[in-house]
Amino acid sequence: MLHDAVRAMLVVAVLAVGCSLLVETRQRLAMLEIATRIAAAQPYAATAYQVQPVQQPEPGRLRQLGRATLDLADAALGIVR
Repeated sequence: MLHDAVRAMLVVAVLAVGCSLLVETRQRLAMLEIATRIAAAQPYAATAYQVQPVQQPEPGRLRQLGRATLDLADAALGIVR
């Protein structure tokens, strides 16, 4: 009974993380598509101004968790190899 409850909580947590990553990825892809359409509509507007470097915002907690999980998985694969 306890194992089933823990398993259900873990499934919900994994699904929540996966959905969050999916939503964030789709949002970034949508922003890139909009920027591409704007640049394609005004081909000479981009050359009139110098492009300013964009400062990357601090990664969110979910992104930090995802990066740490990937690093842990990479380390585990390195040990197995």
